[in-house]
Amino acid sequence: MPRSSSAPIFVHSGWRCSSTYVWHRFRAVPTVTAYYEPWHEQLAGLTPERIERERPATSGLRHPSEGLPYLSEFAGLLRPDGGVHGFETRLALDEYFLPPDQEDPGHAAYVETLIEAARREGRTPVLACCRTLGRIGWLRRRFGGTHIVLIRDPVQQWRSFYSLRKRPRPTYFELCQYVILSEAAGGEAAARRLGLQAGKGDLADRIHATRKRLKRAPARMSFAAFLAVYVLSYVAALPRADLVIDVDRLGGDPEYARTMATAIEVLTGVKLDFADCRTPPPHAGRLPVDYRKEAVAMIEALDLSEVLTAPGPIQTLYRKLVRALPERETVTPWRRLLAFWRGKRLSVAEA
Repeated sequence: MPRSSSAPIFVHSGWRCSSTYVWHRFRAVPTVTAYYEPWHEQLAGLTPERIERERPATSGLRHPSEGLPYLSEFAGLLRPDGGVHGFETRLALDEYFLPPDQEDPGHAAYVETLIEAARREGRTPVLACCRTLGRIGWLRRRFGGTHIVLIRDPVQQWRSFYSLRKRPRPTYFELCQYVILSEAAGGEAAARRLGLQAGKGDLADRIHATRKRLKRAPARMSFAAFLAVYVLSYVAALPRADLVIDVDRLGGDPEYARTMATAIEVLTGVKLDFADCRTPPPHAGRLPVDYRKEAVAMIEALDLSEVLTAPGPIQTLYRKLVRALPERETVTPWRRLLAFWRGKRLSVAEA
């Protein structure tokens, strides 16, 4: 049965994973208040002028250009001196992997502020963000609601990060992966493998220091950090999701798109239309990355081979990884990775 229309809906994803499109479809529903990136650090200093400037047409992120500014839903929640009521910069990436049983009254009060603001207008609150995959258990325990997780081919997702480079230095999306991994509980071995160290100061200082330190880091390091965060995030999120949407299929399979829309309506009572969804063309290019080598090393460093092969929702992640082989590669690297996860060795003939 559909859940109460006042129950919150959370859309969890990584960066460059079609979350803006899904948020946009929720936003188009008159009975919904859909918050865009409600854990983004820019909310700490948000002003009416900044809201007006932040538009898809000027973002450079290849988002559909029509519609209101991204952050219009926050206009009524601003403090007189700027910033969204209750938001603190630490909420953006600090404790990205927030344990479900950890108490954080300030964080909880902020989320409740958004939910209650929508409810006062008689609307369903939707919170769509790229910073909550590791926090889904914490959010579910405190706010209930429906939790939708978006997942994408990891190689194409990372290549989307990389394609936005305008100079030979990391993009914002890459820098966030470095910062998250350097501070993540459970990611210590992976961070050491890449030489990452937890920074000091506020988030802007840490991102700046990371950019300065890693401005010439090779592409393989960027991919390895991304993959570690990708795997850790989905291992945390998939078992707690009410619905997992494969965004690669959403734009290329009309029947799948209708099925996902129906599932959302059953879970939430909100009717969406994904008929205009189109899967972006693959990011090609011969980047100097040995995907197989980096993936195997990361999975080993994270000590997650048994978790990835256990029966259950984690197999969704497993299938996405196996299917993520770039066309220019042979099947051998991923067959070796598959063998690694299964705890066996391929013979010379099989390889």
